[in-house]
Amino acid sequence: IAVEAVVKLAALMAVGMFVVFVVSGGVGPTLQAIDASPISRWDTGADRWATLIFLSAAAFICLPRMFQVMVVENSDERHLATASWAFPLYLLLISLFVVPIAVAGLSVSPEGSNPDLFVQTVPLAFDRNALAMLAFLGGFSSATSMVIVAAIAVSTMVSNHVVMPIWLSLREGRAALSGDVRHVVILSRRLSIAGILLFGYLYFVLSGGGAALAAIGLVSFTGVAQVLPALLGAVFWRGATRTGAAVGISVGFAVWVWTSFLPSFGEGGILTPAIYAHGPFGIVPLRPHALFGIEGLDPLVHSVFWSMILNAGSFLAFSLLSAQTPLERLQGARFVNVFRHSGGTRGWSGGVVEAEDLLMMSQRLLGATDAQALFKAEARRQDKSGSLPDVTPAFVERLERELAGSVGAATAHAMIAQITGGVSVSVEDMMRVADEAQQILEYSSQLESKSRELENTADQLREANEKLVALSFQKDNFLSQVSHELRTPMTSIRSFSEILMDGESMTAEERQKFSQIINGEAVRMTRLLDDLLDLSVLESGQVVLNRQDDTLDAVLDRAFVATGQLGAKATIAVDRHGTDEKVPLRTDCDRLAQVFINLISNAGQYCDAHEPRLRVHVHEVDGRHVVDFIDNGSGIPEESQAEMFEKFARADDHRAGGGAGLGLAICREVMKRLGGEVDYVAGLGGAAFRVTLPDAEGAVAGRDR
Repeated sequence: IAVEAVVKLAALMAVGMFVVFVVSGGVGPTLQAIDASPISRWDTGADRWATLIFLSAAAFICLPRMFQVMVVENSDERHLATASWAFPLYLLLISLFVVPIAVAGLSVSPEGSNPDLFVQTVPLAFDRNALAMLAFLGGFSSATSMVIVAAIAVSTMVSNHVVMPIWLSLREGRAALSGDVRHVVILSRRLSIAGILLFGYLYFVLSGGGAALAAIGLVSFTGVAQVLPALLGAVFWRGATRTGAAVGISVGFAVWVWTSFLPSFGEGGILTPAIYAHGPFGIVPLRPHALFGIEGLDPLVHSVFWSMILNAGSFLAFSLLSAQTPLERLQGARFVNVFRHSGGTRGWSGGVVEAEDLLMMSQRLLGATDAQALFKAEARRQDKSGSLPDVTPAFVERLERELAGSVGAATAHAMIAQITGGVSVSVEDMMRVADEAQQILEYSSQLESKSRELENTADQLREANEKLVALSFQKDNFLSQVSHELRTPMTSIRSFSEILMDGESMTAEERQKFSQIINGEAVRMTRLLDDLLDLSVLESGQVVLNRQDDTLDAVLDRAFVATGQLGAKATIAVDRHGTDEKVPLRTDCDRLAQVFINLISNAGQYCDAHEPRLRVHVHEVDGRHVVDFIDNGSGIPEESQAEMFEKFARADDHRAGGGAGLGLAICREVMKRLGGEVDYVAGLGGAAFRVTLPDAEGAVAGRDR
């Protein structure tokens, strides 16, 4: 096909150069001849010109032969980069001499001659038989290449999307390893090609055979453009439905047949002159060239206008009116967001798959040589010495793409699914079951309980989604808080450092004051970084616990001393019962004290009572010792209680300004590693936190983790 394209271009340019430099005598005389020709006075009309441009663009996207060349037979996407400049250049070169040849042809040919033959009749008129033969070969190359590519493309579509799915459904799962798959594919394509040629010849005979090739092409372009709305909708609109596409294409195709295809046979052919004048059965608004009473339009413009308007309108209307099935929603998301999912590899749901089975099936579809080359290349890619690769999801997907070029995507997927074991639970089957279940749930009163379960599941999913959104929002707030917390001390350190550097006349007291500020900001920044590092180590499970023997009252004493809540400097009054705190411990007491320190600090910082007071109550719950830390404040808002132990969470009130939201998350992770728990207990007065102490087994388990 590529060689024929070069031959066609060379022949046309040879004839063109002959016309310009031999017949006309140069570029200048050629331009003068064009100005004097009736062609220069030919007014196409803006509406027809715009229609021709639209049809050309639609044909470029929708014609089967273009898809065959650009997609099916394209082995490397990088070739499209070359085609992006080579194809427009080819069109420019092949169109360069069209007008000069047309002018020369009109001057040497009788009136009414077929313009498609000018490329050959011009050399013959000047006795250039060799050039005429070259032109004939170029025209023959052009015709055969169009027929070959179009026939292959259409026959592939027929076999892949019509014959093979029907044949597979009749075989009931025996197709993948049967020996007649390739025979069915080849036979269906041969019969399709024969049918295409037969229909082309019948059209030639019925239309009289006198129509210009361009006129026939415009009729074809208008017909194939009817898939354009559904094609663009499927790629760019997730709301498109199968019903909308089917109705839109059907309506557009019907309008095209009535306004363009049937009239192409000429008046008196299939449609009688009475139909053109008065419409079918006397219905004037349905006249082929004046649909709905609009007259005076060019027939091509009229056909394209009404077919595309009604096609796109029906597609949009029925897509909006019809409900999408779950399968359509999944396909819409995948097609519209194709580049989001292109990097991943799909797996399959099946058992153990043997490479020999896949090779056997591939040989029957691709041929032994191509199939073995494909499997050997994959084996080399996997660094295997043999010729059979491991059956990985990536290889299965790659093999499916190769088979799709021979039998179509749907058929290839079905045949591979039969071998991999995924056919019994295919996506289509699951979606069909879901549709049936949805209808039953909507219209059957006997399944109300099942409907309530599904509603509860949907509520849970909605709550989970809302929680994820909230966590993402909290994370963003946390990152902003961390950057602020780091930037503030850094700014202070830098500012006061510059003051110290430039303050030659500064007193010793001022230097001491600024140095203390710098030290305090450094301590503040170090504390934040320590919290972040501590939480990261805890969550990753890399923490090493130092188990030791101690008593609960000793650990509590250290915690209160560390927080400064003992003596005259205490910010909150503490109620303790020493006799209840004589509980022996066998755990990492430093980590446990870290939890107590955090809870005591929170109480001292956030308790909003006029006279803050913290009560520490040690008792047993379900056979385990627990420590309750209860202040007399207003407590934590109910809407914040569910997420207070989450990372980055901060209570949404005016008292939450000081922390970064890591303290309780660290407490939760520490107690998890120790084998205990920390929870918020509502209804005990103020903010109440309960620490369930680890037992000996829990501590050992935590250290092993």
